[in-house]
Amino acid sequence: MLLLVCAACGGDDRGGDRFELYHLETAIGPPVAEGELSCGPPSEACPGVLAQPPPHVFHYEVRGPPAVSGDDIDLAHMTTSTDPATGAGVLSVALTPVGRKAFARLTREVARIGGRDQGWHHVAVVVGDEIVAFPEIDFDVYPNGIANAPAVRVITTSTAEARKLADRLEPD
Repeated sequence: MLLLVCAACGGDDRGGDRFELYHLETAIGPPVAEGELSCGPPSEACPGVLAQPPPHVFHYEVRGPPAVSGDDIDLAHMTTSTDPATGAGVLSVALTPVGRKAFARLTREVARIGGRDQGWHHVAVVVGDEIVAFPEIDFDVYPNGIANAPAVRVITTSTAEARKLADRLEPD
């Protein structure tokens, strides 16, 4: 299992919150007064915000479609655990075969554009209408992205937080 930091997942017609992954720098705009997405307390960090933790809720406009969405995940194989080395919570969300390909395309694009720009590019993890994480893809380590990832691994502050995110994804 690979990647990500502090997310959760869902779908549109099954209940639960939606889950989407975006290329942050190309598909989501900078913080603005109003927008479709939000990020703020209790999040520890928000994209484009220097003050950490963020002092209030910030909003973001969506400029492009998600690269991975609820149809690309397998909630039947979602698990939560505790990282024995750090004590952090971990939410693992399995990807479908189509989701694995979409995730590989997304991370390849993020890595290649980051490498071209010689700057970090990020995957924005959206649950419901909230940006819950925006991990960078290290273009030196993953110059062609992350292929064949069986799941998205989301690191949270605690196991209880990982469980809360998992609960948001589950059908009503």
